[in-house]
Amino acid sequence: MKLFQRIFATFCLVIVFAISVVSISFFILQSRLTEKQTQQLHEMEISQLHSVYTVFQSQGEHAARDMLMRSRKIAATRNIRVIIGSSTNDLLNRPVSEEEIKQAYKHLTDHPDSDTAKIYYDPFGEEVLFFLKPSDKTHPDYAPGIIIPGLPLAPVWHEFIIFATTLAVGLLLAYILATNISKPIAILENGMKRLAAGELDARVSQQLDERKDELAHLGIHFDRMADQLQKLVTKERHLLHHVSHEMRSPLARIQAIIGLMQARPEKSNDYIARLESELSRMDTLVGELLTLSRLETANIPMDKELMPIVPFMRHLVEDSQSLAEQRGYSILLDTGNLSDKARFKANESYLYRAFDNVIRNAINYSPTGSTITVSMHEDRKNLHIEISDNGPGIKEEQLPHIFTAFYRADSSANISGTGLGLAITKHITEQHEGKLIAENLQPNGLKMHFIFPKTCKIKEKGRHQTTGDCCQDNPPSKQAA
Repeated sequence: MKLFQRIFATFCLVIVFAISVVSISFFILQSRLTEKQTQQLHEMEISQLHSVYTVFQSQGEHAARDMLMRSRKIAATRNIRVIIGSSTNDLLNRPVSEEEIKQAYKHLTDHPDSDTAKIYYDPFGEEVLFFLKPSDKTHPDYAPGIIIPGLPLAPVWHEFIIFATTLAVGLLLAYILATNISKPIAILENGMKRLAAGELDARVSQQLDERKDELAHLGIHFDRMADQLQKLVTKERHLLHHVSHEMRSPLARIQAIIGLMQARPEKSNDYIARLESELSRMDTLVGELLTLSRLETANIPMDKELMPIVPFMRHLVEDSQSLAEQRGYSILLDTGNLSDKARFKANESYLYRAFDNVIRNAINYSPTGSTITVSMHEDRKNLHIEISDNGPGIKEEQLPHIFTAFYRADSSANISGTGLGLAITKHITEQHEGKLIAENLQPNGLKMHFIFPKTCKIKEKGRHQTTGDCCQDNPPSKQAA
């Protein structure tokens, strides 16, 4: 059974059960009220009969007739009969059957002290019979109905019309409510089918805009999931395209070198050196692809530990200095307001690779004789590390894309590389909960600005105080390498 059918059937059963319970409750209540009203009416009839009897005794026939005439419209006097002598009409000239008179005499014989029948003899010795006519109603004119209390029983179909109307309205409301619940679920199901079929642009939240409930929120989360899947698949396709492109060129060159070696074996040593160079490039590319894949898809948090950030940066700059000096560059480290005891929670090998990628890019893109500056400082919340060069910079419209895998800006057209370095650096920075911002400098140059949050604890005067990942106890110092 489908969800809509289950919901609709459940609401139908609830509505029918509710109508039945309410009807039975009203029937029982009205029955008790009717019994009470019948008893009260009977007591009033007895009281009225006694009053007529007393008036007849004390004031005579005319007074009793006037009393009955005045109260003839009252329910308590409708069944009072007064028969004088052998007449077959009562005091108000209403016909009375012999059977009713016989029943009254029989009742008096069986119950001499009855309150519903009395005999009086006037001064002339004529017999006067007072009695309550047996009523064919043991309840008021409006008795409890089968379903609707107070409705006359005669046209029973009135009740069924009301019952059918109530049931129809209830079923209509049940249908509307069941549709309101099942329709968005059907929309979500259709969206999932489209997504599973490969339609990555399938979205459902626009079809649920009019709703403000949990199902609408589920649609929003579905769209977010679809967006993420589309981005991941697009990224994978983009990566596969570029990997195949990057691999094709060295493979083609390797194939050409092998052909040359076969054609000119006397130059095999030269060709082997070129072959080793191409294989090295492929090895580097594969290594960086594996690193990028691990950073993008790993669900396990990166292992981190507190390390002295200033000695770490000094060691990094010293390692890069040898390469820089070969090309006529110099690298300057400015530690700003940080001391050698400053600590930062990080993965040392990955962080080293991130900064090394940026420094190597600065060396590659800066003119000969340039100075590359690595500056460090901290504020109340963050640790800042900036690496600046005085190269040509990057066009403003290209800046947002330089961290995309395999993206090559115009300024890097003649420089070898895999196009993965900055993408890896970006992911490493994000794994450290940081941000990486690229900014052009004036009049020329590029600055890569790393911003990391501070979260560690330091010990001061016997107490622990939370100050951040970059922690220090000594006054600031500056170190140039």
